[in-house]
Amino acid sequence: MYSATRRETRRHRLGLVLAGVLVSATGVAITQPGIWVPVHVPGATAAPRSERSGAGGESTDPSAAVGEGRATAPGKPIRGDKSLRGPLELADAKLEEGRYVVHLGKRKHAVLTIDPEVQKAAEDALSRAKVSQGAIVVMGVDGRILALAGHRHGSEGSPRLGRHLDLATSIWAPAASVFKIVTSAALVKAGVRPSSKVCYHGGFRSVESSNLSDDKARDTQCGDLTVGVAKSQNAIMAKLAHRHLRAGTLRAMARAFGFGVSPEFALPAEIGRVDIPASGLDFARVAAGFWHTELSPLGGALVANTVASGGLSVTPYIVDMVVEGQRITPVKPEKSQRVLPESVARDVARMMEATVEGGTATKGFQDLKKRPFLPQTSVAGKTGTLMRNSPYLEYSWFVGFAPSDAPQVSISVLLGNPPRWHLKAHTAARMVLQALF
Repeated sequence: MYSATRRETRRHRLGLVLAGVLVSATGVAITQPGIWVPVHVPGATAAPRSERSGAGGESTDPSAAVGEGRATAPGKPIRGDKSLRGPLELADAKLEEGRYVVHLGKRKHAVLTIDPEVQKAAEDALSRAKVSQGAIVVMGVDGRILALAGHRHGSEGSPRLGRHLDLATSIWAPAASVFKIVTSAALVKAGVRPSSKVCYHGGFRSVESSNLSDDKARDTQCGDLTVGVAKSQNAIMAKLAHRHLRAGTLRAMARAFGFGVSPEFALPAEIGRVDIPASGLDFARVAAGFWHTELSPLGGALVANTVASGGLSVTPYIVDMVVEGQRITPVKPEKSQRVLPESVARDVARMMEATVEGGTATKGFQDLKKRPFLPQTSVAGKTGTLMRNSPYLEYSWFVGFAPSDAPQVSISVLLGNPPRWHLKAHTAARMVLQALF
């Protein structure tokens, strides 16, 4: 557990944005040649000088980290890091002065956004999970990648940035109940309130045709959309979708969340794929999170981030700045796009909060005495679970964001668990978030 001072420092760092000046992860900015000064972030606690400085009180500057000396010519910022696709090889990254640096060529280097402490927390969680395969992605709400970790069974040893990167950026699992985020957003946009109730039966592990119509004799339980999301109640989600949605509506909402979209990113990456049937039982099953939808861990972080950002779609980026000789060129986030009304995102966020506070993710965020592991930080999220039988693999998902009332980071955890599992995704997510908060 980190000290209170370290937590405040990390919050300060997460609050930094590139806005006309170069902001480094150490809490300093270039305002004129060779001069580094602290940056004030409204609403954030400034990092103590001892936290921002190197040995002897000297400011730690990224150009020194790559051996080029103090930068004297800040370049014009570029938007996004897609132009670096190809030359950027994470396997070549080296940790220098607390920053991951990739050498791109003669006198040219990319300083990454990866936070070494968050990256280590993600790698440690995957190691403890003892998964067949798994991945964790952590990003700032502006798209800045803070951790990108993958793990395969049999590859134990010293983790290395870029190892099993494909598990974090490619699609290898169904979206499962994470897709309920998409469905709930479509329902809210269609006029269904989070408190809208239906009565139901069954729906714990499957959805059948009988779940789609009312049956007074069998529908002995009633619940609202919030219960459908927080408790991952399939019958509620299926019945509401069957009543209020059409395939085109759900398909459009899936695309708004990034399904079928190729990200403009420095690394080869996928978000998600979806095949939505026209109507009937198969449509209802998809809406509840049964197959026909696939998602990458990076895609899971982006889905959660769309809600965290109030309905904005952001482009991920992993390069913080490019250093070439004495010139530093900062990388700014791509311009975000509104894909959801803010009111819809707000309602979905509240339902995701309920998932952590009293739903399917609660056990991962409370101890046996029901005391929260993160008492000062509220978390919103969504779980998902599906099994593959041949060979057996349990897909365990958690996607979410924190703090839920003022989001700073989004997180995605996907574990491919063997029959004897050690961690569920929500527990692994909490372990990583403890490194931040």
